Amino acid sequence: MKSAWPKTSLNLFFGMLGVFLASPALAASVGFYAATFDPPTRSQLRIIGCALGDAGLPRECHQLAKQISHLIVWVNEDTGKDTLASTRERLLMVKTAVQKYGAKVEVVASAPAAREARRRALLRDKEIDQVFHFLDADGYRSQKAHPASYDPRETWVVFPLEAEAAPFKLSPATENLVAADVKEIVEDLGLYQQVDKDLEDLQKSLFQEGWKDLLDDLSSACLVTLMRNECAGLSSYWKTISVVTEDRRDPEKPRDAPAATQLTFKRAQSEDRWAEKYTSKALALLRGSEGYDKFKPVADDIAARTLQGYPRGKVPHLRRVSIRGPHGAAKFLTQTQKPLGCPVPRGSYHADIEQYVADRFPRAFAEFLKKEIGSDSISSPGLYVHNHPIQEAYDFHKRDGYATFYFLQTRRGQLHRDIHLAVRSNPRSYRVVLTSVRGEDRTVNVLCQVHHNGIFSSYRLVRAKNSQPLFVLNSQGSSLRLNERDILLFGFRGTWRRMLQEKNWQRRSLVKEGLDIDLFTHPTIRQKLVVARNVYGDDANIVLETFYKKGARRVIYLGSAGAIQNCPIGDVVIPSEFVDRHHNSVPFQGNIAMAYKTELSEFITVHAETKHAWAQSLFDETEAVLRTWKERSVAAVDIEGIYLGRFARRHPDLEIGALFVISDQTLGENTIEETNANRGLIDASVDKLVSFLFPKLVHKN
Repeated sequence: MKSAWPKTSLNLFFGMLGVFLASPALAASVGFYAATFDPPTRSQLRIIGCALGDAGLPRECHQLAKQISHLIVWVNEDTGKDTLASTRERLLMVKTAVQKYGAKVEVVASAPAAREARRRALLRDKEIDQVFHFLDADGYRSQKAHPASYDPRETWVVFPLEAEAAPFKLSPATENLVAADVKEIVEDLGLYQQVDKDLEDLQKSLFQEGWKDLLDDLSSACLVTLMRNECAGLSSYWKTISVVTEDRRDPEKPRDAPAATQLTFKRAQSEDRWAEKYTSKALALLRGSEGYDKFKPVADDIAARTLQGYPRGKVPHLRRVSIRGPHGAAKFLTQTQKPLGCPVPRGSYHADIEQYVADRFPRAFAEFLKKEIGSDSISSPGLYVHNHPIQEAYDFHKRDGYATFYFLQTRRGQLHRDIHLAVRSNPRSYRVVLTSVRGEDRTVNVLCQVHHNGIFSSYRLVRAKNSQPLFVLNSQGSSLRLNERDILLFGFRGTWRRMLQEKNWQRRSLVKEGLDIDLFTHPTIRQKLVVARNVYGDDANIVLETFYKKGARRVIYLGSAGAIQNCPIGDVVIPSEFVDRHHNSVPFQGNIAMAYKTELSEFITVHAETKHAWAQSLFDETEAVLRTWKERSVAAVDIEGIYLGRFARRHPDLEIGALFVISDQTLGENTIEETNANRGLIDASVDKLVSFLFPKLVHKN
């Protein structure tokens, strides 16, 4: 006997189970459970555990679990709830919580329509005898409101669970509601936490700035993705949208302004949720069209990213930092007060230098600091630059009462440093703390960014005896030995990694912290491939030196460069010489990529045996400097190339090939601040390069 629509109250859950558990064992049954999981609570995870036979639960759960061969857990999206965590974050939390069950549980996210289609497909599947629909209080009320969806092959299992709290706030009173492994993700991503009241206006300003800058990027990207008339329609629609706080309407908007023109800033939402809302609101006009399918991936890439399985957005915001300590490092640090400057030539820029800086040091944050300096909440110097991570810096500042730290996410430049706002409660005051600032080139770049805002005239350089390393090898990396057949693939690691894994190469990480570097091996090929993420400037020396000492004698470097001559985005440049702005030359005649230029030219535009300029940062690239380089027939400019040339000159036994994809036009229409709009063109060229190079480099035994 199978249960019909439940007429019992929620606290009769086990009595209802007894009705269908008296039936003969079913050959193949599937269970599914849908919830918002914002976050996954212990009660929700007990429902999943009941379906899968967890120990310690009532015997009815174990009887039920014997009949279920597969459980589908649905993470609700587009239900009308303005969740605090993004779909990506909620998926990550649920997958982490249920990973112990292995292949028996499937975790997916979908809108109600897609979930209903899957449910009906399960009910039509002749291989499935029964579908168990697990319901908590919210799910029960939702299903009861749609009785037409009932199917006799479906059994409801209703749990005595309170409705999901809205909104959830992480606090000592609520943290026990969340499972331990989920709590680790919550803390790591800084979910469900509001900023201090004094910082609420700054947080909203960052939200507004992120939205405006995203629309500027989307305007540029639209013209290379959709038809001009579609872009014009979107542009008009975007102008109607205003940012409101929670349920309060914009006072300048008519009281009957439709929700479609309101973008809600909601406290305690994650910045990845902000990015999700941005793209959803920006593309609402295209939903259901072919243009939506084309533009959605572009918009998602501009607004957010995923790194090592974790959502890492690109929306400016403050996130409270959880510091585990103490570390006892403060007494070993030295500090020196220095004037803040930027050692570059004076002049105007063709690039939008204001946007370049704002992408790395948000305007809203700069305005907040100027206001606080005026109110004496920031004393001189107010800016601290550390060559080590936040954990050691925290001890240093806590001695002066700065016990609360906020991490400032920026749209770009995140790998060069971490920006923190340190807060002292009594008396209320702030410090700007930059950590993980290492390497000469990126230190200069970071200081130039701050100097450009004109907020601080000096800073304190706080140094550990040993600065933060670029990376630390693990035991696999420490013991690695390479030979003349093995190759270091340097740059565009994500593309190399994706292709190698598709070809069944096995990946093992070589580092325990810092720069991502992997070893790839294949069971039928003796050759080893080391794949390293790109770096900034002089840090290239560290990667090259490390693996040269381990025996690597072949290197392929793939990077990006800004065109000085008239080279379109996506073209490939193979340099034979590097120069700096003082006209010092570093020959690179041994660039082994020259051997590929003829074949490569068959499917991509190649500029071979060219001259490359070196710039320490964009601040070096004044119009006067760029035009001088152009007059001297310099084709492109980059940051790492000159170090490749110098290293090759010092190590004549090294075979090194370097190819650069044009990512912006320093004197043209698409300069560095518009590179987001051309990611598709750049990625397409990199894909072609990697596909071409692989069979040239890898030799099967």
